[in-house]
Amino acid sequence: MNQLLDRPDFQVIAGWVQPGERVLDLGCGDGSLLKLLIETRGAHGYGVDIDDAPTDARVDQAEL
Repeated sequence: MNQLLDRPDFQVIAGWVQPGERVLDLGCGDGSLLKLLIETRGAHGYGVDIDDAPTDARVDQAEL
């Protein structure tokens, strides 16, 4: 997760999310941003991407 904390764009977005909020991450790619929001802000959310394969792998790993 340290790599995620090094991304200034992710930190700006995380600042907009209140603890426990629901998040819909459109174009989520591998789900890295959503994972960060879940771990640091206690967010609840879903990620949607045009390519299901990387997203499915991330969800399996995160056990959302």
